[in-house]
Amino acid sequence: MSKSAKLADWEKFVIANGWQAQAYELAAVVGQPVDAIQRLRATGACSRLEKAKDFAELFALWHGREPGEDDWPAPRKLGSHGTYEWQSPEVALLASLVGQISQAAIAEVLTTRLREKTGDPDAERTPTAIQVRTNLIGLQTTDVVGGLTTAEAARDIGSFAIVNQTIDKGELKTHRVGRLHVIPYAEWEAWKAKRVFPPEGYVQLSTIREPLSIKSDKLSEYARMGLIPTAIRCNPYGTKGPSTQFGTWWISKETADQLLADRRAGRQMPWHGKYTDNLRTTYKLWEKRKHPEACKTCVEIWGEQGVPQNFEEYSARYPGLAHGAKRHLTRPWSPGITLEEVANQAGKTVQEVQQAIDNGVLAATAEEGVQYVTRTDATRWIARKCPDGESARSWITLDTACDTYFFTMRELRGFIDAGDLKTKIGVTGTAKGVNYVLRHQCGQLREKIGFTEEQAARRLGITVERFRHLVEGVDWRAAEKIPLVTVQAVRKRLESRQGYTIEEAAAALGRTEGWVKEQIEKGATRVSRAKWDRRRLYITEPMLLRLREVSEQPPEVEKLGAEWLSLSEAALEAAVSLATLNAWGVKGELPYKEHKGVRHYHREAVRARARSYWENPRLHRAIPPAWFQAETCAA
Repeated sequence: MSKSAKLADWEKFVIANGWQAQAYELAAVVGQPVDAIQRLRATGACSRLEKAKDFAELFALWHGREPGEDDWPAPRKLGSHGTYEWQSPEVALLASLVGQISQAAIAEVLTTRLREKTGDPDAERTPTAIQVRTNLIGLQTTDVVGGLTTAEAARDIGSFAIVNQTIDKGELKTHRVGRLHVIPYAEWEAWKAKRVFPPEGYVQLSTIREPLSIKSDKLSEYARMGLIPTAIRCNPYGTKGPSTQFGTWWISKETADQLLADRRAGRQMPWHGKYTDNLRTTYKLWEKRKHPEACKTCVEIWGEQGVPQNFEEYSARYPGLAHGAKRHLTRPWSPGITLEEVANQAGKTVQEVQQAIDNGVLAATAEEGVQYVTRTDATRWIARKCPDGESARSWITLDTACDTYFFTMRELRGFIDAGDLKTKIGVTGTAKGVNYVLRHQCGQLREKIGFTEEQAARRLGITVERFRHLVEGVDWRAAEKIPLVTVQAVRKRLESRQGYTIEEAAAALGRTEGWVKEQIEKGATRVSRAKWDRRRLYITEPMLLRLREVSEQPPEVEKLGAEWLSLSEAALEAAVSLATLNAWGVKGELPYKEHKGVRHYHREAVRARARSYWENPRLHRAIPPAWFQAETCAA
C-alpha cells in the first residue's frame, strides 16, 4: 500500500488545499485540533497554490455547501490592542444595518454579537471601528435606505429652509436613522407633486414689500382678501425668500410695476379704504383725540380740503398719508413743553431759549398766553447744540441757501418779502453789505414745500428718468412732494459716482455695449457695484483704461493650422538638424511664413525637400524619417 493511501481524508484535504491558509480555519473546517494541522503542514507536504484559500472556500470544498452563521469559528484577537478580526458574516451584517439604524446602534448590535461569539465580556466594536469598516467596504454612515436625507432633499429643491419648515409643519413624514432625518421616497415625490407653480412672468409678492415701505405681513393678507389684482397663492418648492402665515403669493410683473409706480407717485393703493376694520379703529381714535384747529401740523396734513367730515371721507384720504402724519393724527394732543422745560432739558436759561425763538431757530406756539415748543422741535434744537441765531453758523448767504436747499434766488426773495424768512445784512469785514438768511428757516421751508420729480431732477441737473433710478434705493415713502433729505441723498450719490456705467463706457470707447459686455465676460476688465445700490454696475477709471488698451490693440492675427510647423518641429519632421533645416530656408530651398515673428514651414513643403535630401544622403548611417521609410517600402 502506498504512503498516500495511509493518509486520512482530512490530511489529504489539508495537503491539497491548506497552503498558507489559517490553521484555526482549517481546523474548524475539518474538525481537527489546530496542533494536528500545524504538524501536518510542518512536514512541507502541502501543495503550493497561486493564493491561499479563505474559510468560505475551504468550507465549501470540504462540506459541499456555503458556510452558515454558526459554521464560522470564533473571531481571533489581532495585534497588541486586543481588537478582534472582522469576518464575512459580521461585515455582511454591518452592510445590512448601514442606513437603517445609527452608527452607535450598529456598534451596540455588533458588540453584542462579538461577545456571544468569543465569550469575551470585554469584546467591543466601537463607533470608530464601525466608521472605518463601513468606509472600507465602500459605504458611508450617511447612506440611508428607502429614502433621502434632509440635506439631499434640500439639494433637490434648492432650499434647506423649505424642507425643514415642511417637516416642522408635519407635511412631510420622516424617520430617524441616527442623527439623520430620512424622508421616504414615496413621501417626497407625493409632496413635490402637490406644489403649485406660478405662471410664467410672475414675481413673488414679498419682493416688492420693502419698496412699498410695508414692514409686516399685511401685503400677503391683502392678497388673501383679494385686494391685489392678479395675486395667486403658490407653494413652489425651491422658492427662495420669505414665506408667511398667509402663504407664498405671486403677482404679474405688470401689477408689481404698477403698484410701485402708484406708491412712488403717492397715489391710492388698491387696499386703501378697503381694510375697514383697522380704518374704523383709527377713525374712532382720531375722533377721540382730535386736535384743536390751532394745530398747524394737522392743517398741513389735511391740506386745502380741510378736516374729513365723515368716515367715508376719512377712509378715502387717511390711508395715503405718510406714516408720521398718521401717528400725529392719532396721538393725544399736547401743545408741547414750556420754555422752562426746554431750558431744563437743554441746560440753558429761559432767556437763551427765548432768544432762539425770537431769532427764528426754534419754533414756538402760544396757547392762552403761554409759549410752547413741541417735543420734536425741542429735541432737534438740542441736537443742533442749541443755536441762538446769533452765531455766524446760523446764517448763510443767499447763494449758499440756493445751493444747499435748492431754492432759486427769486423764491428766496419772495419768502423774505412775505416775512417767512428772516434776513440780515452783514456790517463788518467781508460780510459787509451781504444778505444773510437763517439756515434753520431755509430747511424748514424746504421741508414744508418739498419737490416734484421734475423740480428735483432740474435742480440736480439730470433727467427725470435718471432721478427715478437714483431715488429707488433711498429709504423714503413717496408722497405728493419729495422731501429735501431725499433730494440731498440723491445729490450725494451723483457726487460719489465712482466710475462709468456700461453704456457710458461704451460711448467713451466708441464701442457697442455688446463689445464691453464681451470683454467683461472674457476677463479683460471687471465691474464693481455701487455701495448705495448693489444692482448698479460700474466700471472704474483704471478698468476703463484697461478696456481702452484692449480696444486699441490691432485685430488678432489669424492662427496657423496644424500643418504649419516651427523650426524644431520641421527639423524633426525631416529628420535633419536645426542648422540644416534653417539653411534650406535661408537658401530659398524651403518656403516659410513668419507668424508673430517666428518662422513656420508647411508640412508638405518640408516633406518635399526632405525627399530629395534622403534620396542621396551624405551619411549612409543616418536614419530617414518614418514617413519616408513607409513611402519607400510602398514603392
